[in-house]
Amino acid sequence: MSQHNIMGSEAFNRRPFVIIRNLRAGSFRRRKNRSVVAYVVVAVLALSAGAAAAFMALAPGLADAEIKAAAAAAPPAPQPALPVAPRTN
Repeated sequence: MSQHNIMGSEAFNRRPFVIIRNLRAGSFRRRKNRSVVAYVVVAVLALSAGAAAAFMALAPGLADAEIKAAAAAAPPAPQPALPVAPRTN
């Protein structure tokens, strides 16, 4: 009966077998936190860029609608008087 603990392709590997006994969790946690923060920052930037692009695309239409609404709500402007020829007597 074999007492060696050989798994999978380790038997054919030329490098020595290494067991990691202790890993400082702090460094792993910091790296994980940095990647999560970077992901959130990129997502927020993408959403704000999309909102800005949508606003720029729709802004002319919104401005036209506001101008038309203001013109419809305002009383009609008085018509200028036609020039009258001077009288000769």
